Amino acid sequence: MTTRPRTVLAALLLAGVALGPRCAGIGPVAPHPDPLPKGEREKADDAFGSAVRPVLSTRCAPCHEPGGKMHARLPFDDAKTVSTNSTAILRRLKGEDRAALERWVAGLAAATTAR
Repeated sequence: MTTRPRTVLAALLLAGVALGPRCAGIGPVAPHPDPLPKGEREKADDAFGSAVRPVLSTRCAPCHEPGGKMHARLPFDDAKTVSTNSTAILRRLKGEDRAALERWVAGLAAATTAR
């Protein structure tokens, strides 16, 4: 009995897809460690919720809010997303809105370096 090369390739590909990362010997990915010391995470989350989140929900809605067309790529209700993309976000903000985000980012940087 002869086996077609395409059939063998298809079977191998299906087996690899079904096995996923285990096939290559790769285990689960470890979560990225939080750069903030204990206790500082809660302060940063509180500051985000009270000072930054209201600005973003007003200025960046509806696109970056839940249900918006950009929410899946850049959810601005997630503090980590905002901190990672703060430089680009700051380009779009002015006045007190910009200052609120700058203070929050500076607080994150200070807490991270104090670690």
